[in-house]
Amino acid sequence: MAIASLDLESSELAAVLDRLVREDAIGQLLERRGRMAELATESGDVKLDWVDQVAWALGHPASIGDVEKLAASIRLRFTHVVWSGMGGSVQAVRTLKGIDLFGPDGPWVHPLDTSDPAALNRLLRELAPDGELASTLAHTVMVGVSMGMTSEEPITHLRWFEELLGAQGVDQPAAHMMVMTLPGSFLDQFAEERGVLRVDVQLDGESHTPGRMSAPSTKVFLLPAALGLPGRLQEMLRRCQAETGLRPGMSQSERRTLVETDPFVTLAAWLSVQIDHGRDMLVLDLPPRWAPIAPWVEQVVEESLGKEERGLLVFHDQDMASASAWPDRFCILRVDEGSGGELPDRPLAVLHLDSAPDLTSRAAACARSFSGWNLAVALVGYLQGITFAGQPAVEHYKSYARQLRDADGALPYPANDLARTDSGRLELFSGAAAVPDLDGERRDAGAVLATVVRSLKRTGRLGYFDLTVNGESAGPLWDTAVQAGTKFGNRILERPTKVRSGPRDYHSTEQSETAGPPELLSLRVLVRDPEPVAAGEYSGRFLHAQALGTLFAMRDAGRPVLLATVRRADAPAALVELLEEASAQL
Repeated sequence: MAIASLDLESSELAAVLDRLVREDAIGQLLERRGRMAELATESGDVKLDWVDQVAWALGHPASIGDVEKLAASIRLRFTHVVWSGMGGSVQAVRTLKGIDLFGPDGPWVHPLDTSDPAALNRLLRELAPDGELASTLAHTVMVGVSMGMTSEEPITHLRWFEELLGAQGVDQPAAHMMVMTLPGSFLDQFAEERGVLRVDVQLDGESHTPGRMSAPSTKVFLLPAALGLPGRLQEMLRRCQAETGLRPGMSQSERRTLVETDPFVTLAAWLSVQIDHGRDMLVLDLPPRWAPIAPWVEQVVEESLGKEERGLLVFHDQDMASASAWPDRFCILRVDEGSGGELPDRPLAVLHLDSAPDLTSRAAACARSFSGWNLAVALVGYLQGITFAGQPAVEHYKSYARQLRDADGALPYPANDLARTDSGRLELFSGAAAVPDLDGERRDAGAVLATVVRSLKRTGRLGYFDLTVNGESAGPLWDTAVQAGTKFGNRILERPTKVRSGPRDYHSTEQSETAGPPELLSLRVLVRDPEPVAAGEYSGRFLHAQALGTLFAMRDAGRPVLLATVRRADAPAALVELLEEASAQL
């Protein structure tokens, strides 16, 4: 049985696939040459090692064995593994955890990808539900991961963890930390200063893979996979490679056959055709068992292709019953049976993934999906002429965030262009979104939001709605945002909708929100009084600096963005109040 296959009817694919054959796009990828290499270059570095690293690994079984040995040593010493990173450095771990790869026999794996102190409190509860923290920390390791040079969130986590270990009397804190990063990065410097074990990202010791394409060929994916699949890593990669097929030295006929038969090549050609027809939005329709893959797909697509007001937007967890009312700007990719709904007269492709219940098959299907989407994104970028390397918009926001965090005094929260909900529990800053004259009407927050929506709709600039909660993606505020935000966007605004968590998703989709297709409205929620950390020291200032940094970066890009601030105790009810007040006027 094939791991992946695609059902698709389209009369326009032949010419696109023929172009990929004629221009030898696969050969350009494998040989790091031509237009493909240009589009994959960031700061002079051609980021294409992901193309054939699985083949390299299988040709060097000792490298796989080294990962297995490292995983075995972790399993022997530790019962808890905290995996700290942002974007592609942690997204694969979230996916593997979501498909239940980490069973009861292995260490508990805890993804950590936010600067919200509430996430550390959640972690503390998971580590020591009985309150016996010291004994648990003695068997806990934190792995800090960064596939970029400037990511600082894992450094803040490791500093907190290091101090916590010392305060709890755990000997040799450095032995409870590990770093996986690029040479010379901020995180690498942190590890060197403390004598922390440093692990190469790529199996061959090189550094030419972007974070969003870190799976399935780098240790960012392989080490956690080895924790969940002891002794079965090579089998998983062998099954993935048997279908992926990319390897150095492929003949011209082999490259042609791959273009003609690989489902993800066909998917890329179809997506490029859809973009040509003005459909630059892809709605993922997933069954629950494959829902954990969605954030990975969203990240690799949007962070790669969201450039110069172009790209491909990815939406999941949508209210499909309302989609028939949305503008004709999207196509649908259904995985297996999807959610069970039907939407006639919209372009549809169906991707089938191996659904065998055993863990090795599940992991192999994940690996195949990751490698396939990496290839699809590169091919869409090639066909559309989009540079798929780099994330300049993310670096811009990160620069703002560092400056704000490190500056003296209070953070520059907006003081003008403010409106409140009727109860006064929520304050809305509208200075980064053009608010038409309200003709003397009451400037309450709901009216401002409704007025911005009407203006964007009237001028054809409301393609989708984004609701971003700056903080932990769990708890009452997050649950409310998912339910109320999706309803407001999908049903009231009649648009595809994203509900995001900052800063986690700033490393996955902010590139596209700031520099991709510009027709969006972003509403960002910030809790003014973040939850204090229960043990150790960790400030919420960085979280707030990141939220403000993205606000300023979006403003610089001319994107309509609203900032809502609330108190922690009022947050869920205040957000509902805002959306209901706006809905009543739309």
